[in-house]
Amino acid sequence: MNYLLATAYAEPFPVVCAALLPCFWIYKAVGDDIFARAQPDNPYRAWIDTYAGADFAEAVAAMIAAADRAAQDVGAGERARMHRAFTQATRLEWMFWDSAYRDAAWPL
Repeated sequence: MNYLLATAYAEPFPVVCAALLPCFWIYKAVGDDIFARAQPDNPYRAWIDTYAGADFAEAVAAMIAAADRAAQDVGAGERARMHRAFTQATRLEWMFWDSAYRDAAWPL
C-alpha cells in the first residue's frame, strides 16, 4: 500500500494508472483460479465470488482501458516510468500472494 500511496503522491496520472493496474489484474486472475477450484461451502465464498465475478471483471477491463488511454499521450521517458511502476507493483503483489501461500511472516 505504501508503494501505491507514494506513487500517487509523486508521479503523474499515467504512472499511477500503471502502478494500480497489477492489483486489479492479479486479483482477478487469483479470484478466477480459486473460483475454479473452490467448494461451494468455502468460508471465503463471498471474497471468491467478488473477485471472480462479472462486476469486478468490468472494473478490471475499465482499469486496463484507463491505463492504455493514459499511455497514449506520454513520451518515452514517462512510458518507461509506467513500465517500472507496473513491474514494481507486480513484484509487490507477487510477494503478497507468495507470502500467504508459504504462510510467511512479514519482517517488521
